[in-house]
Amino acid sequence: MRSTCRATSPAATPAIRRHSPGAAGTVADFKTHITVACGASGLAATCLLAAGAARPEQVLLYFALGSIGGILPDIDADNSIPLKLTFDILSFVVAFVVMFGQPWGHSVIELVLIWLAVFLAVKFLIFSFFIRLTVHRGIIHSIPAGVCFGLAAATWLDQVRGISAGYAWMGGFFLFLGFFIHLFLDELHAINFSDMRLRGSFGSALKLVSFKDMRSTLLVYAAMILLFFMAPPPGGFLRILLSKSTYAGIRFLP
Repeated sequence: MRSTCRATSPAATPAIRRHSPGAAGTVADFKTHITVACGASGLAATCLLAAGAARPEQVLLYFALGSIGGILPDIDADNSIPLKLTFDILSFVVAFVVMFGQPWGHSVIELVLIWLAVFLAVKFLIFSFFIRLTVHRGIIHSIPAGVCFGLAAATWLDQVRGISAGYAWMGGFFLFLGFFIHLFLDELHAINFSDMRLRGSFGSALKLVSFKDMRSTLLVYAAMILLFFMAPPPGGFLRILLSKSTYAGIRFLP
């Protein structure tokens, strides 16, 4: 009797499998990030306006901060648009702050030279140091980094802009909201819903720790603790966020 050889049936494939790390389309693009962050920030700010929990000028600030937060995670990517924009703006701002902070008596030429020296230092030296220190999808691209940026925004609004503590915290919250949306979109794009496969980048955005760079992770957590104590008291913000009256005044239909 001749026995027929039959191919063994392959093992059942798992419901979700992983692609190799180099799979294409693993992250949302810049346009998607900024569009979704703008839309979500605009909707949240509009709800605060409709509830009477924010004035028009505050709503505009919250919208801007949320939109900025939507692109901030990619400042750790060399030659990315957010990174270039951040350092271009930062170079101008820091240079003017240092120049305006000089004691009276300097000549115009001296002030211009001070401005130029600070501008070039930030734009090239600090920029070069930053891209060497950071790794794309490292700890900058994480939840604790988003918390740091939010706390930094709240501290800046309170101490520099003179905005009341509750609304300063709200501004920091909107920046964190945009930051979190960016991370969530990247995780969402790491799932191939057509065949339920996980791409190699899955899990690299919504993380709390970068095990590949524990030194930077510890620095971010240390900065988060320091910024929390520098930030204004969060009581006013929590009252706005947790009060039933804030949401009772929102009407979605005429």
